[in-house]
Amino acid sequence: MRPLRSVVPAFLLAASVGQIYAFTNFASQIAEHIGKSQGAVQFAFSLGIFFLGMGAAFFGRIVEKNIKLATIVGTTLFLSGMCVTAFGITHMSLPLVYLGYGVLVGLGTGIIYISPVKTMMLWYPENKAIAAAFPIISFGLGSTFSTLLFKGFSIGGFAGLPAIHLKGFETFGICKVFLVFAAFYAVPMAIGAILLKKPRIQQTQSTGNLAGQGFTYRALARNGFFWRSWLFMFLNISCGLCLIPLAKQMMDSPKVGYPAWLVTTIVALCGLFNGGGRFVFALWSDRMKRRIAILSRILMISAAVMVFSIWPPLIGVALLTINACYGAGFSVIPAILSDHFGMSDISKIHGAVLSAWGFAGLAGNQAALAVSERMGLGYHGVVAMLIILYLANLANATAMSKRQG
Repeated sequence: MRPLRSVVPAFLLAASVGQIYAFTNFASQIAEHIGKSQGAVQFAFSLGIFFLGMGAAFFGRIVEKNIKLATIVGTTLFLSGMCVTAFGITHMSLPLVYLGYGVLVGLGTGIIYISPVKTMMLWYPENKAIAAAFPIISFGLGSTFSTLLFKGFSIGGFAGLPAIHLKGFETFGICKVFLVFAAFYAVPMAIGAILLKKPRIQQTQSTGNLAGQGFTYRALARNGFFWRSWLFMFLNISCGLCLIPLAKQMMDSPKVGYPAWLVTTIVALCGLFNGGGRFVFALWSDRMKRRIAILSRILMISAAVMVFSIWPPLIGVALLTINACYGAGFSVIPAILSDHFGMSDISKIHGAVLSAWGFAGLAGNQAALAVSERMGLGYHGVVAMLIILYLANLANATAMSKRQG
């Protein structure tokens, strides 16, 4: 019963909305079709991440009260956003693409993202970090699934078996592909919404600084641990988004000089390291006496690898490690928040912390461009900025650990 009501629907929902991270696959074709720059089209992704954070922040109350309603609302927003995006591409309207993919898909993704997290922790209280990490790992792998659906894939024959070649959704043309995605994702998301259910157990009462007050967003806004958690997520995500969208360009640059095959391999491995980091660090935190110490480990590893990446040939190692640490921040924070605040309002609190994701989605990539291009500091300027930010966040995480202790 536990896997059917938790693991299966969590995977179906999270892997579906993880499609938002595959937008880079479509950006150039959309730009070419509607006659806009790729940068202008790519802003739909930044907008989508912003509204993802806002959806998680402001719909946490619905998730707490009615998990079924939350998943229905999130699924409806996500699928309608796909349809509006298709309509915008067909009519060469960039504002409609922003509305569809940026606003509606973003909001739907944010609601679906937080819906299975508390449910998983309630079903598996003995391993809260891994339980919370599972839908987050599935979300991270969703972009890989979407890429395979879009591009198609081939599996060569072995052991006498015939080769399998499957065409991707790309063959439908960029005007129709988002309608095809909407039709495809409607099935697993509907099944997930039907199956997802919280267990009938007594929830842990709130602890920490909100104890005995009853949850209100005003009380949360006065809570120092909440703001340090928000800052941790904002800085960690901003640092990740400084590097991740620019990974291919950095490795292609003359200063790094990677061959094409190595660039392709590292880009492909980034998604696996992102998902693997979510799992490994969550498992590690479940084994710790004080789970919150995992935040300092994540940031120390991140800062150290950026120091080594000052030598350009090591940028590939840095990209893979930063992807792992970037994903790890998402997977460990729900259990850390539940340790401090208790489980009764964790979806609201987790959602409020994830508003940092929305702001980081706008800040991270723009900060990298400002330092490397507008200020003319290039690759080394971005690396220096990231080292400073990781060390600042390490000081923040240390203060969090002392406050919880």
